[in-house]
Amino acid sequence: MKTIKALRISFLATMCLWLSACGDLTEINKNPNSPENVSSNYVLTYSLVNSGKLVFNLGKNSSKIAAAMQYMQAGTNEGAAETNQYAWTQESWAGYYDILRNVQIIYDNGVRDDNKFFQGIGLTMKSMVFGLLTDLYGDIPYSEALQASNGQFFPKYDAQADVYKGIMTDLKTADGLLQNLSAKDAVSATSDVMYKGDVTKWRKFANSLRLRYALRLADKKAEMAALGINLETEFKEASANAFTSKSDDASIAFLGTNSDNSQPGGPLASATFNWLTKPAKPLVDKLIQLNDPRLQRWANPVKRKWDATVKTETTKSYTNLFGETYSVVYVPAVASSADTSLYVGLPVGLPITQGIVYNKGNDVSVYPNEQNPYISFIHDRYRKNIDPYVAMNFMNYPEVEFILAEAALLGGFGATDAEVHYKKAVQASMDKEGALTAATFNFENYYAQPGVSYASATNKQERILEQKWISSWFSIQSWFDWRRTGFPALKTGPVAQFGPALPIRYMYPSPNLDPKYIANYTDAVNKLGSTNYIPAGQSKDHHYAKMWLIQGTNKPY
Repeated sequence: MKTIKALRISFLATMCLWLSACGDLTEINKNPNSPENVSSNYVLTYSLVNSGKLVFNLGKNSSKIAAAMQYMQAGTNEGAAETNQYAWTQESWAGYYDILRNVQIIYDNGVRDDNKFFQGIGLTMKSMVFGLLTDLYGDIPYSEALQASNGQFFPKYDAQADVYKGIMTDLKTADGLLQNLSAKDAVSATSDVMYKGDVTKWRKFANSLRLRYALRLADKKAEMAALGINLETEFKEASANAFTSKSDDASIAFLGTNSDNSQPGGPLASATFNWLTKPAKPLVDKLIQLNDPRLQRWANPVKRKWDATVKTETTKSYTNLFGETYSVVYVPAVASSADTSLYVGLPVGLPITQGIVYNKGNDVSVYPNEQNPYISFIHDRYRKNIDPYVAMNFMNYPEVEFILAEAALLGGFGATDAEVHYKKAVQASMDKEGALTAATFNFENYYAQPGVSYASATNKQERILEQKWISSWFSIQSWFDWRRTGFPALKTGPVAQFGPALPIRYMYPSPNLDPKYIANYTDAVNKLGSTNYIPAGQSKDHHYAKMWLIQGTNKPY
């Protein structure tokens, strides 16, 4: 084998020498398979699907962010230190930059071919992915990133303010490009797996992202103005052409035909069902308190329910609001501490020994690992290959209405009618989960509750953010909202590694040992702000360090 390989190398070397003796090699050097010659339609499919997977995995039911936002908790040693104790470790960003390299090809090809549609898509996706990176880490390689072909292997970490400036600038440019396109500015409907080549929806997506980042930067208006970005103007312009219904959602459905295009919890992608994660008690209790139908979309009822009205174990059939039927064993309650609810969440941050037996009471039966029947499980849909209520979601219509509501409340963004937008947001979230068509659900009655209505709220920003948190189930955006506002007021559990605070950023990937890389990394770390939750002697590259975005804001703590 080595001999054959050596002969091949020798042959290729000889060919190269022969070619070098020839004249003009321009035509020979054109490689039809090089990235710059690949159709943007092919690159678009790859970029959209991989971006969707990336965002989905950031917020899925076993992620650290889902645990921090108390959508779920873990019950055993497997991953419990990360999810329940917030013992976060360094995170790679290689996947993000892989996507960005491909998005850059889409944009560059669009410039080469004078295709404004592809240019607009390229800038929109670039802004979304770079936005994720800076939201997660802080300062990141930006202006010098994606330039390895030009010999730039150790890009500087741009200041976070400059990254946001670039994002806002590119999104505004994208909006301009996506208007008044000509016939030549086309995108294949089959390659565009999100919007099927609909330019109006891409324009709405770009403007909805502008709204997201204008509000995210609300506490940094002066600093952004100094960089030439007027957030109020940006917000006013974008709001005129943002999402107006769920048909505009930037979302990609799982196909469910093989392991690569199925959702991660399904049998095609997972060897065994994930029973590890449970819906967290703070969210479950809030949904029970509000008689919120979304609980039934996201969690299963317990398999065994403590109940004071039965004398002996009794099996009953329970059908939820959406017509799903479950068999539940009602067990005589013997302790006042038993949670007798039909839906039971796992408390936040319990020690392992308590978490696996929570609410088990005096039941000495041995159940399969992680299948304590007195705690609810994440809904069965998260253990399927495909489900209409589980998708790769970049941004949706309810988020836009919540943004407009908060912006109107805060003032200074040109938005008005905070309550109107808030009510639309809550209703849109219900619609997204299919609750509005359920025969026994009345939205007006739900909204009129003191715990839901805008008018009855003492702190109206907290009311908006609480409902946005609920609506953002398994979305990472709720973490960014909480970090900016401190709402909802989530509490850590007894095993939290750093006390009563939640993490506020991702730690950088392990730095390359090259001196230039180390210098760039060190400069970025030095600009992070310390907090009381970073142990003495530890690096500021810590998940409790403050990035520029929240420095000087007293938020979230």
